Amino acid sequence: MEEQIYSPGMQEILSVNMFSGFSMTYAGKKIAFSRSSNMKFIQLLLLLFLHADQGISKKELIDTLYSWNAGVNPNKNLNNVIYRLKKQLVLAGLPEEEYVVLESGMCRWSSSFPVETDAVRFTECISMAKESAGAGRIGFLRTAERLYTGELLPEFSTELWVIERNLQLKGMYQQAVVELGEYLRQAGEYQEELRLYRKAGKLYPFDKWQIQEIDCLMLLKEYKEAYDVYRNTAKLYCEELGVPPGPEMVSRLRRIESQIKNPVGNFEDLKENFREQKNTGAYYCLYPSFLDSCQLLARVAERSGRSIFLMLLNLTERMGKEITDSEKLETQMEILKEVIRSSFRRGDLFTTYSKSQYMIILVGTEKENCNKAFTRCLDRWKQTEGAKGELSYSVESLVKMLNPELSQEGETPDWKRDSGINR
Repeated sequence: MEEQIYSPGMQEILSVNMFSGFSMTYAGKKIAFSRSSNMKFIQLLLLLFLHADQGISKKELIDTLYSWNAGVNPNKNLNNVIYRLKKQLVLAGLPEEEYVVLESGMCRWSSSFPVETDAVRFTECISMAKESAGAGRIGFLRTAERLYTGELLPEFSTELWVIERNLQLKGMYQQAVVELGEYLRQAGEYQEELRLYRKAGKLYPFDKWQIQEIDCLMLLKEYKEAYDVYRNTAKLYCEELGVPPGPEMVSRLRRIESQIKNPVGNFEDLKENFREQKNTGAYYCLYPSFLDSCQLLARVAERSGRSIFLMLLNLTERMGKEITDSEKLETQMEILKEVIRSSFRRGDLFTTYSKSQYMIILVGTEKENCNKAFTRCLDRWKQTEGAKGELSYSVESLVKMLNPELSQEGETPDWKRDSGINR
């Protein structure tokens, strides 16, 4: 929302922001309430602003503010909160007025000066867009998209009424982004489309807006920047959700790879690109790169006769129970990542397969030696400070997995589980 510059000749306006956090300004000055353990009066104020047109029923206010408080006198408490709100508004710097009017079972805001609320203006623009067409519709959608700067009232994100309103507003915003994106693509406004999707991706990083962001960068021929977006997104999904990027993201990677062309160089430039931090252990890579490595190594193995095995390493609670504490699981997976890196050989590769699993390529290892590799990893895991959980694994020949016709009839992966657990 554009910043308003106040001058003495202007009519005083109370400007209320609810997206990305609650704040108010009046006559160019910030309005702030004194710290208080009882924040009901602020919730009342917010509800009055959001229902400024027609007001909100007294019953709905009571249900919203006191539905979980058994044994209270809701009417008395509401009257007390209204009184407290009026007092706090004046103390915060607003002129002394009635502000809250309660009549015929309805409660509404009343002031001598206008109130502008970003969330209300946003919904108005969405409503007007629905009733408009052509350039007018796009104009309202553009305004609405600019107004939406983040989740509604994050300070009150645990309140049921805020959760419900947030879901509604998020849905409106995402529909606006989709329609605006289609319009901008057809109009060839790729830079504005990029801004649109980049903002959406920052607000909702797990809603796949990065796919459209990559498409925009490809249209702008910014291939290396598109690759950076892919890598950052793949890393985010692996680290935060424990899942590899989906097929749509992988298909974008293939398109990016087909377009990236390096400038004329020499072997010294190539050495610089290949240079990595000194590391004597296994090499970690993102899932799509891991899949490419599997395909290549399988072909090499077919020609050379070298054995290559895939190991799926699992992290669980005692007796194979799933770790349900997401924060604990994330911490333990990071510890396990370093244990794998230091336990396996430099020629081995590994990646995050799921939120509780790593996949490892063991090159030039016989099947009977896979258990030795796991035991080495398990021993280091038990000796690592802070490591908690049970490790188990399964192995299968990479060549036979990619070429099922080579598998022996009835062959299945060998599952192994350690009976010990780090506590």
